[in-house]
Amino acid sequence: MECALSETRTKFFQAKERGSPIGSPLTSFLSPNIHGSPSSPNARTHNRSTPTQKPNRVVRSLFKEDGTTPSKSHGSSVASSSHSDAQLGSSIEKHMVTENALIVNEFLHGQRVFVDNFNAIDEDKNSINAKMREIMEKAFWDGIMESMRQDEPDFDRVIELVREVRDEICELAPQSWREEITDAIDLEILAQVLKSGNLDIHYLGRILEFALITLQKLSAPANDDEMKAANQRLLKELAEICEARENSENSPALAMIKGLRFVLEQIQVLKTEISKARIRLMEPLLKGPAALDYLMKAFTNCYGSPSEACSSLPMTMRWLSSVSNCKDEEWGEHQNSVSNLKANDSSSQELLTSITLKTGGSYNSKNSTQIPFVNPNSSNVTGREQPECKGDKVDVLVRLGLLKLVSGVSGLTPDALPETFMLNFSRLRGVQAEIQKIIVISTSILIFRQILSSEQASDMERTISNCTEQLSEFLNCVEDADIEGIVDTIIGTSRHGDKVTDDKNLQLRKSMMARMLAKSLQAEDPVFKKVSLAVYLAFRGVVFGGSGTHGRKLAETVLRRVGAASLTERVVKEAKVLVVAATVSIGVHGPWYATLIGTCDL
Repeated sequence: MECALSETRTKFFQAKERGSPIGSPLTSFLSPNIHGSPSSPNARTHNRSTPTQKPNRVVRSLFKEDGTTPSKSHGSSVASSSHSDAQLGSSIEKHMVTENALIVNEFLHGQRVFVDNFNAIDEDKNSINAKMREIMEKAFWDGIMESMRQDEPDFDRVIELVREVRDEICELAPQSWREEITDAIDLEILAQVLKSGNLDIHYLGRILEFALITLQKLSAPANDDEMKAANQRLLKELAEICEARENSENSPALAMIKGLRFVLEQIQVLKTEISKARIRLMEPLLKGPAALDYLMKAFTNCYGSPSEACSSLPMTMRWLSSVSNCKDEEWGEHQNSVSNLKANDSSSQELLTSITLKTGGSYNSKNSTQIPFVNPNSSNVTGREQPECKGDKVDVLVRLGLLKLVSGVSGLTPDALPETFMLNFSRLRGVQAEIQKIIVISTSILIFRQILSSEQASDMERTISNCTEQLSEFLNCVEDADIEGIVDTIIGTSRHGDKVTDDKNLQLRKSMMARMLAKSLQAEDPVFKKVSLAVYLAFRGVVFGGSGTHGRKLAETVLRRVGAASLTERVVKEAKVLVVAATVSIGVHGPWYATLIGTCDL
């Protein structure tokens, strides 16, 4: 396992520190070293991703956001970005957690999408890191281009780029190809040509063409047509640049730089594809018992043996201690809820209540919509149902502890994370962001339902369903959403849903909605407390009850109390992330948990 993983380990922490293409013009996430077939396995990838769950502005304000943001997908732990990821990298480096452990951890959490998004481990187009990287890469290449336009061009930089192209191709190619590569890309001859002052366009072109053809041979056959077309477009563009020689004596050199940049980019694409293919081959091993053993050994290297847990895991001890005081009460409440659910033929009619807001009117939860809304950005943790908790002390503590972590008002930070979940910061932060969104959606829709009820609007359930879906999409897409944006989304959707065309009435509805929502999203407001509790209990139902029938019914029952039954699937998907994280952690850290629980009498 260690040997195989060492060939696929990532370099994203190094890239994060460097942030600049200087030294290596393009960020290198992986450094595979192949001594076999000249072509990588025909591994077709799907353009899938696990987007970062970023709390938007209204959520940040409401939940005392501290400036950190979660990773873009729960996987992502693998798929991560922005300031929170920098904190994650710092925490992991501090405890010397290996990159290999991160890869194994993602597979154990069911992040198959990790392979298909490997080159975006720490990249989000809108993140500060990504923008900084883009700016620095542009500055690097602009600097080289500018040096070529000088009266005395700095050809040493060009030679170093060609050297990197040659070395990278040699590293990717079989041993038997290397003599041909070094002969075709002869740095001594290139230096003489460049410094002679009489640039040989044909010689420079042969180097680029050889590099492109070699990369095409190393790539999967399925990519041949696409690569040929891209190469032809490049060569045509470079020829046009060289034809403008009468306008600039340095046109051939500028064309050479542009070509080298393209080649280096293609090298990184190829290296990523090779790494993906290798990890696919290793996937059965990465998901089996050997993976748990590997993470257990890695954890031991960082924090010592289980017997040292009391001194080496202070945050984990504090976390478990904080949950131990309420675990019996919450587990008992869960068991009572399950008993009531079964006794009432999975409908729990006795639990259905009427919700009355301070503004008057009521909403009978029996009339709430039952149309489920599935969050398209939710992490695809696993296709299997997650098991329910059977009451084991460690299982209860870890599951409930995770739920408490992500249910906190303040944004989760690495400093508050138990050592046993250091690899899962982005994953847990993503769930917390989703919980916050669900609370905002539920509160907004509850208030809007109250307004519609007072107006005796027609086709109310369909209108509510449409508004729920549109608001969910809005909060997923707009990072800096505020109350005004939420109100505009709901009112705009309802305008077509309930056939209201009177602009005056719409404006009154909008003003009332904004006023009530601003009040109800205050942490001390009774409506906010009621909705937050319902969402917490819904998550607890799935975290303890599993993602099967009982867990789903428990979640739906409590969400129906606040008119949010349509968000049941969204809750189940996010709660499954917590169940998987708890299950994996118990499998890996069970001995440490046992020591802490036994020593502290939790």
